[in-house]
Amino acid sequence: MVDFKALETLVWVATLKSFNRAAAKLNTTQPAVSQRIAQLEADIGHRLLEREKRTVVPTEAGRRVLDYAERLLKLRIEMMHAVADRTAIRGTLRLGVAETIVHTWLSRFVERMAKAYPGLVLEIEVDITPNLRDRLVGQELDLVFALGAFAATQLKNLPLCTYRMAFLAGPGLVLPQPAPLAMLAAHPILTFSRNTRPYLVMRELFSAPGLPPVRIHASSSMATILRMAEDGLGIAAVPEEIAGPELGSGRLRALRTSVPLPDLDFFASWRMTPAAATVEAVATIAAEVARAA
Repeated sequence: MVDFKALETLVWVATLKSFNRAAAKLNTTQPAVSQRIAQLEADIGHRLLEREKRTVVPTEAGRRVLDYAERLLKLRIEMMHAVADRTAIRGTLRLGVAETIVHTWLSRFVERMAKAYPGLVLEIEVDITPNLRDRLVGQELDLVFALGAFAATQLKNLPLCTYRMAFLAGPGLVLPQPAPLAMLAAHPILTFSRNTRPYLVMRELFSAPGLPPVRIHASSSMATILRMAEDGLGIAAVPEEIAGPELGSGRLRALRTSVPLPDLDFFASWRMTPAAATVEAVATIAAEVARAA
């Protein structure tokens, strides 16, 4: 008789191409994963996986078994979501988040998740969007809340929220309203890390003919950017929504400009795997929280 847990293990070893990563995903040890695969191979009577250099690939028999295993795992998860109580859904979900989300509605999402899926553990990592995309494609993350939709095979995207970029300055910086770009360019511009869309937008905006050279300071820490703007060390170019307390207290103020700034569209993105039903349900909760924020 074939053990379902062994089939699930086969799916994750083949998906992650690693016994160690599959063990981490299943909250078990590498020897336990190896034992499950060995027992499954003994039950079926065929070798199912081959180690090639630093990766693991299914054999011809393994691909056939994997097809059935993926369908069984998908049906099991769909059944759990359709019939079982949500408290029965357990495991670990590796979530990657852009820092803008951290400063807006992430805490409300975590609170909602604790009520909706108390048995599901979130491992949250904060990074810039290009890194989050690479880690999602590399199967190091299960779900990502980041800037823009990801165009890649086997990835699905769900819109979350839209924030408009704004220039924010401390009360000591006096500029006419609306402020011409040339006047803004006289001050350092504080924005997101290099290679992110907001940074590239700022670089392009201030490269227009007739503008003086501008200093653009990049940082992955929104707290650092806002504090530097408060202290008069530059003008922050960030979504206005992340600076609610600073704007409310008068420590920062929004500057009107002669040129409109672009919107930043955030999406939930995940891989379409046999276990995607749970991830998609979590992404739907995130979209609901983001819309209500």
